[in-house]
Amino acid sequence: MARTRLVSLQLCDMLFAQQFALPCLGRHKKSGAPSKTMERYERLARLGEGSYGVVFQCRDRQTGKLVAVKKFLQTEDDPLIRKIALREIRLLKNLKHPNLVNLLEVFRKKRKLHLVFEYCEHTLLNEMEKYPHGCPEHLIRQLSWQILQGVAYCHRLGCVHRDVKPENILITADGVVKLCDFGFARMLSPGG
Repeated sequence: MARTRLVSLQLCDMLFAQQFALPCLGRHKKSGAPSKTMERYERLARLGEGSYGVVFQCRDRQTGKLVAVKKFLQTEDDPLIRKIALREIRLLKNLKHPNLVNLLEVFRKKRKLHLVFEYCEHTLLNEMEKYPHGCPEHLIRQLSWQILQGVAYCHRLGCVHRDVKPENILITADGVVKLCDFGFARMLSPGG
């Protein structure tokens, strides 16, 4: 058990060292300088909190666009949180689909990983709460089709999300559904 844990931590360190081909993460890590990246974002509101972190609505000061910044709590000190964060980064770096949330940037500040995502206005849970007597059938069809498109894409690439629920399904202002939160997702082994 201890050996497995050591190998797991070494793997996390190796993946972190490879920097997932995300230059923003590598630049700050190699320079030894503190990240200035969070200064690029103006924090507007707290969107939610989970077991491993908190998500903020922010405005990109350079572009004026809204983004969502997920700040992992105790990334460097807790191997489990670090493993979940690194898994989400690795998967989202490789999964690109209109119905999956887009990871824009990754950086570290004060030993905590921050993931910057495209901003989506609300969740499926918010949408469902608008209709206390049930969502209209046309809306259910529209949303379900998009959810299934995103999940099918993941499955074609061997990725199983393992946490599909209304809170992890985002909806943009244009009505586009985006599956998010890949922290518990797993890649299936070939032939598995």
